[in-house]
Amino acid sequence: MMKAGILYGPRDIRYESMPSPNISREEVLVAVKAAGICGSDIPRYEKGTSPYNFKILGHECAGQVVKVGLDVQGVKEGDRVAVIPVLPCGKCPLCRVGKYSLCNNFIRMGTRVDGCFAEFIRILPQNLLKLPDTVDYESASLLEPAAVALHTIKRGKLNPGDLVVVIGCGPIGCLCAQFANILGARSVYVVDIVQEKLRIAQKVGIFKCINAKEEDPVRAILKENTGADLVVESAGSSVSFQQSISLSRKGGRIALLGLMGKDITIPERIYYTILHHELNLYGVYDTDWEPFPPFNSWKTALHFIAEGKIKVKPLISHRFKIEQISEVFSSISSQRERFNKVVFLF
Repeated sequence: MMKAGILYGPRDIRYESMPSPNISREEVLVAVKAAGICGSDIPRYEKGTSPYNFKILGHECAGQVVKVGLDVQGVKEGDRVAVIPVLPCGKCPLCRVGKYSLCNNFIRMGTRVDGCFAEFIRILPQNLLKLPDTVDYESASLLEPAAVALHTIKRGKLNPGDLVVVIGCGPIGCLCAQFANILGARSVYVVDIVQEKLRIAQKVGIFKCINAKEEDPVRAILKENTGADLVVESAGSSVSFQQSISLSRKGGRIALLGLMGKDITIPERIYYTILHHELNLYGVYDTDWEPFPPFNSWKTALHFIAEGKIKVKPLISHRFKIEQISEVFSSISSQRERFNKVVFLF
């Protein structure tokens, strides 16, 4: 038996006992040591239902291998690992041409099968990355958002010397700004309406911070520049989308990462700016898994975390025991307290 945060319905998650997963000859059993809450976990918690048969949320985690199937090679008991939570089918037209991240039939922990807010998970060995000694479980639990951020910068086709603006300074926004910095941007601005998030950005080395409640970011940035080469829209609002368009130079690139909570309307002026300035808009969904494996983006992100070039610890605002999962989700959903990144410890 094991304990897990089991989702029973809308806003109803309980830490209870359930059977531990049984592994096949090809699978590995991992004891979860740290797991992060993703922003996408909250609407799933609030909705409480899914067309897929799963009861446990969570897809950002790291842990220790405690059992390996008889046919598993390259992984052994005791290995410290980060978990890559997605498995493409390998058979659909997109998989057949190597576009695994766009697979039509992917399986994902915490959205289509049981996730990692549990003491144990079963996983295929190719979905594990061994951790260097310099990376602890807590840091490794942020590898998934780091890989998403790196994928975002890749999708935005960052060039050395680019001026980059990141709108929305949550954990992934901060990670995008860090990757832009270390991959050659000449200048990186971050924009948010929450001063505490901007303070966190400064802790990870992003010093051109603009509080959009106090000054117009478009006016402030364009006062000294002709426009951004790359804008990362990580806030997910109508206002931030329009700011992304207004901040872009002619022919500029915009990586759309933020999740919109509702429909948005695009003013005619903004729409025609996209056309007349020939702006390039790139949708970003999750991260890339090409090739599958060895997950080059994930390995690159892990390397930068291990080297200390990507800082993840300052992004963590709260640490809780997994036993507190019910109260934590309730607090985040009701916005009784402001959270940045929340990590459960086991």
